Amino acid sequence: MDARWRHKRSIFARASGRLRQRKDPEASPLPVPSVDRADRRETAPPIFIVGCQRSGTSLLRRIFDSHSRIACPPESQFILPLIEILQGKTASVEDKYLSGLASMGYSRSAVEAALARFISGFFDDYAASQGKVRWADKSPLYVDCLPELWAIFGPRARFVLLVRNGLDVAFSLSDASRDYPAIRRHVEASGGNVPIGAGLFWAEQNSKIEAFRASCPDACIQIRYEELTTDPAASLEPVFAFVSEPWEPGVIDYHRFPHHRGFEDPEVRRRSRIEPNSGRYRAWPKEVQDAVRAACEPVLTQLGYEQD
Repeated sequence: MDARWRHKRSIFARASGRLRQRKDPEASPLPVPSVDRADRRETAPPIFIVGCQRSGTSLLRRIFDSHSRIACPPESQFILPLIEILQGKTASVEDKYLSGLASMGYSRSAVEAALARFISGFFDDYAASQGKVRWADKSPLYVDCLPELWAIFGPRARFVLLVRNGLDVAFSLSDASRDYPAIRRHVEASGGNVPIGAGLFWAEQNSKIEAFRASCPDACIQIRYEELTTDPAASLEPVFAFVSEPWEPGVIDYHRFPHHRGFEDPEVRRRSRIEPNSGRYRAWPKEVQDAVRAACEPVLTQLGYEQD
């Protein structure tokens, strides 16, 4: 692979970025969550922030966490293993987990309801500890389990789907200073070509998002990264209306609010404001742009990202 296809930030850029990085506080210890409440589904419906990696979900997480009624922590990382109970991914036989529970008399819907109460217990108590009445959770990994999330939390759950130009995402994922395990399979399929593999990964992930949006349109709203970063208020106001929360212009200045330390894109801690960050893929030669665009198709065109 031509090494010029991958970009690498200078030592100065990386060092200055670390110096600008925000020092977020750790969350205070919390007691065992009250997971035995029977009315979990009657609380405010959860919000899930989902998008392909490098699409801006960490930025959107901090924006939501700045709202006076919504607590959105760093990626929890614990819902996905629970969802494997429904998917049976790690089982030796298909549906082993559900089959075992069925032999005890528990239906799939009963398992889903129990998971909703268990998961909500942690998030409800976290939100309450922040003086807020509702929670949101963000993870690019939720792209692979959107139907299960909808099944667990029901049609009241709200999904904020963030989309970004596949070429910009591929450019970001091709940073030679970083390693993204999620794209490895696609890179291998591309003969080791990281930008092409990243483009294929973007297309696959956004195909899953679009399939879910088509199947559950009333539960989803789409927001474009390019519009979010150029006209934040116009992009965000309808999103908060969709999740039935009042618009608070202050969320745009998310850096003025405290956010807990945790797993997320470190780049978001180095920026103090929302700012345009699109079109960087144009640093690639034209033939590279064309090759990556081809890897992103036909999803790129379907999402309205026409060729320059």
